[in-house]
Amino acid sequence: MKTIDTGTTEGWTPQSRRVGARATLLLVTIWLAAIVAPYAKAAGGKILPPSAQPLEWTIDDMAVAIANFSITGNDPAYYPDTPFQIIYRHPGNSFTVAPGTFFYVKLVFVDDSPPIIGDWPADKSAAADYIFGRTELGAHDLEMEVDGKVFSLNDPGYIGGPVLTPDSPDGSAHLIQVGAYLTPLSKGVHSVTIRGVMDGDAMLAALGGPFTVEITYSVTVQ
Repeated sequence: MKTIDTGTTEGWTPQSRRVGARATLLLVTIWLAAIVAPYAKAAGGKILPPSAQPLEWTIDDMAVAIANFSITGNDPAYYPDTPFQIIYRHPGNSFTVAPGTFFYVKLVFVDDSPPIIGDWPADKSAAADYIFGRTELGAHDLEMEVDGKVFSLNDPGYIGGPVLTPDSPDGSAHLIQVGAYLTPLSKGVHSVTIRGVMDGDAMLAALGGPFTVEITYSVTVQ
């Protein structure tokens, strides 16, 4: 019986052909496993409902903590001390965290520093009309996509604020932050994408066109 050496099948018995076929199948299986392993592990994680309080933090609590960080364009000097990994735009848009890490994913914020866009809401009860109302910011199609699964954030409950910003770097007195909590991800490499549109009357008047955002982040859990 010939062994597998030069790739020729000359002189092989039916049994040796079966052995060779099984060996080839095994090699292909190992090769595919090596390719897909990082992605096969990339599972778990879901967007929590607005009323959830992971680690006893509300959406408003995070809006307070993150206010100056957002206002300064995510200046690391203002990164807040929280029990979460905040997902935010920065060079590379990648993060590496330990297993069990909870996340807060920022979507969009607005504050009342001059010039104020539209009619700033007097309190939280008016924030939904301000963010989603067609005469105001007109937000729609607010989404977060985690490893290919899309979650809608078109819910007033994901609006944090208005919260006070007494030491704001830009002179604002209040801030509204839209974002959501994400449960821990499994070990592996994950993709988190945020997207949305604001094209209400006030936003169009302020910017001269719609505000759109779509950013993809890479999160490695190891």
